[in-house]
Amino acid sequence: MKEHSLKVFVNNTLTGGLLKENDQYVFNYGADAKKLVSLTMPLRSTSWVSKTLHPIFQMNMPEGALREVIKDHFSKIEKMDDMGFLKIIGPYVLGRVKFENIISLKSHLSLDEILTSQKENLFEELMDRFALRSGVSGVQPKLLLSAQNKTTMKFEHYIVKSWQKEYRHLALNEYFCMCAVSSAGLETPEFYMSDDLSLFIMKRFDVKEDNSYLGFEDMCVLTGRGTDEKYDGSYEEIVRVIKDVIAPPYRKEALKIFFTALVMNHFLQNGDGHLKNYGIIYENDYEDAKLAPIYDVITTTVYIKSDIPALRLGDAKLWWKEKTYKTFAKLSCGLSNKEYEEVIVNCQNAIERTKKEIDVYQTDVSEVKEFLALLKMSWKDEI
Repeated sequence: MKEHSLKVFVNNTLTGGLLKENDQYVFNYGADAKKLVSLTMPLRSTSWVSKTLHPIFQMNMPEGALREVIKDHFSKIEKMDDMGFLKIIGPYVLGRVKFENIISLKSHLSLDEILTSQKENLFEELMDRFALRSGVSGVQPKLLLSAQNKTTMKFEHYIVKSWQKEYRHLALNEYFCMCAVSSAGLETPEFYMSDDLSLFIMKRFDVKEDNSYLGFEDMCVLTGRGTDEKYDGSYEEIVRVIKDVIAPPYRKEALKIFFTALVMNHFLQNGDGHLKNYGIIYENDYEDAKLAPIYDVITTTVYIKSDIPALRLGDAKLWWKEKTYKTFAKLSCGLSNKEYEEVIVNCQNAIERTKKEIDVYQTDVSEVKEFLALLKMSWKDEI
């Protein structure tokens, strides 16, 4: 029995249709389709059939608090299963693949307004205003919106994150972790922190100058997993995807970048480097695919002292010893001993530079000072 049928667009062009029939999800490309919806679903005349919603269509489904806000608002008029969610939020979801309709949204916000606001309930106001158009995945409360950057005078696209009481100063945590990642020479999205320390704001890296979108697919999609399987798999598996998917001119550098990001996770004690926190960006397909900028890095051990890495390395989830990293660098990533040592020293230097940035950070709030001291203490300076 056919339950739903949704139009699927790629960068504003109708590309195919998704339906649920006999407890299966079926996607068909249109006869004139020229753009693929996913690197894992090439153009073809036969259907793409799956027992669960295809990973590319799951990728930007809301989770956590945002999902509940949308569900509560629309459950009276729509069955809020996966297809129901796509029907409601489909025109707004993050990225190049959208559903049902294409809607042009205007915003009268400015970036400065978000960064400097003194409103205690700013995020709640933004949630009320932008929840529907925030098709962005993740458990942490976050919103997708556009705001005017006074430097460029253009409306640009941002993801705004808040934090819950059990994860105090998460915005501050992510801000300095991302500073460290950037200091290590890794490409990151442009990012900011609000003056009241309550919000972390990240500029979208998949939006082009003409407001069309680059293709972006996370490692859940590229390994054929749904969102709820983001803690399955291994870092070796991500390396295999990089070797299979990334275009040859960018592949060696991508492997070094990924290894550097993994080492930074160790030093920063980020136990949440799961499959959705790494991805590939591309213009057309495999021929121009590159590793996406590094994003969503926090120190998790300040909240969960015994936290462990999100994925396996060498069949284990733990903070590994030097031998494991060196073997992974050589056998999986193809790094020489010299390149391995350079990465380690570079990451150590990045940690030291960021600790100095924290030391000069000006605040009179004792709770913030205590948290920053704890953050520094949580970081490691060797493997």
